Amino acid sequence: MTKNILEVKEREQKGKGPVKKLRRQGFIPAIMYGYKGNKPLSIHYSEFQKMFEEIGEHAIITLNIGEEEKIDVIVKSFQMDPVKRNIIHIDFLQIQEGQVLRTEIPVRVIGTSKGIKKGGILEEYVRDIEVECFPKDIPESITIDVTDLDIGDTVHIRDLPVSDKLRILANQEQVVLAVGMPSKIEEPVVEEAEEAEEEEAAPGEEVEGAAAAAPEEKSE
Repeated sequence: MTKNILEVKEREQKGKGPVKKLRRQGFIPAIMYGYKGNKPLSIHYSEFQKMFEEIGEHAIITLNIGEEEKIDVIVKSFQMDPVKRNIIHIDFLQIQEGQVLRTEIPVRVIGTSKGIKKGGILEEYVRDIEVECFPKDIPESITIDVTDLDIGDTVHIRDLPVSDKLRILANQEQVVLAVGMPSKIEEPVVEEAEEAEEEEAAPGEEVEGAAAAAPEEKSE
């Protein structure tokens, strides 16, 4: 996975007051959980937001802390403002080459299945999958091509096309996605009534009440 460089600053002041001030100045308060201790950081909002939109949540990021310290991390979690929907806090997790990392990888679906073309419904049950691997082997996503899936077909965890360098931690029998049957479309009541009228009007069939409704023939 591509590494991305982000300039950050170590912050000394903690607490609600300094954190609110940081946000007003256009920065995001953050914490890096590292092997030698945790570091409170501040990151310019616009720079992080731009990178985050390009690389996604699971990419490796190199934090430049000051002039000398460079640390590889991934985003462990982040907090969003419930109203403005902007990121207001980030937790980073330090990673090291040669050590196995546990993280979640997004599932990406490509193609249009045969079942969908027949009116089926694509039902997705899993959006992210927890895996273990070395940092250099983290994929951007786990891609599923659904082109050949027909109505009734399912994809389980065991069916995923992943590298042998990746260990999936989820249950192998778990369903990731399926192509379901289309919902039954009931015929409108009006059409049913019309069909009933046609049946009543069929020649040679005796319909209850029809004799009473028919005019009497006069004898000549």
